[in-house]
Amino acid sequence: MANSEFKLPQSSFSELTKLIIAFAKSKSPSSLADLNKLTGIHTTIISANNGFLDTIDAIKGGNSKEATEIGKKLGLALSNNMDTEISKNIELLLSKNEFIESMLTALDIKPRSTEDFQSHIAYSLGKELKSRNKTGTGTLIEMLKTANLIEEKEGLLYLIKKEKEPKRSEEESTSFPNTDGFEEAQDNLTSIATRKIVNGLGNNNVTLNINIQLTIPETENETVYENFFRAMKKHLLS
Repeated sequence: MANSEFKLPQSSFSELTKLIIAFAKSKSPSSLADLNKLTGIHTTIISANNGFLDTIDAIKGGNSKEATEIGKKLGLALSNNMDTEISKNIELLLSKNEFIESMLTALDIKPRSTEDFQSHIAYSLGKELKSRNKTGTGTLIEMLKTANLIEEKEGLLYLIKKEKEPKRSEEESTSFPNTDGFEEAQDNLTSIATRKIVNGLGNNNVTLNINIQLTIPETENETVYENFFRAMKKHLLS
């Protein structure tokens, strides 16, 4: 089923870069005429590319548009050739788009050549792979490469799978329900409670020591700590 909402870029990545930089440096929303003066790109081409930039949330607005926060960061990174920031911000823009996510999923299932992937993108949008659609799909693929979302190996494009952060084991951390102030916490405060359980076996008593490590985030809300130690006293030390 074709996705009619997603708009392809209509220029090369280098020309699209000029437009993104112009938006980032503009101190107020810019009309097509304003952007034409700043970039030298024809207003028809600017309008077509605005559709793509709006689709990925790089710009916002009505007839006059301006860069979003991420769009502005990307434009400033592009103007200063900051490769790491360029990659990070393009990834932020592209990876949250549902259509692009579906294209990446398709590539994960089946690695494709560049032309095959271009055809797949165009087909998914109900378009033919010719003229500006070929340019647009090529630009999108170049952006996906720049964002380190895909890579080319031996003539085929592959999804770059990001490593997930390892989960902390139960021994390292004990989770607590959401409590006011927890979202702002950055460091950990650990309290260790030791409770003895005595099992009477005739004259041979067996003593079992259980060490329970409880980890809570740091917060300036004193009530959080008061509630924590009150609960610890009630359930662990009684």
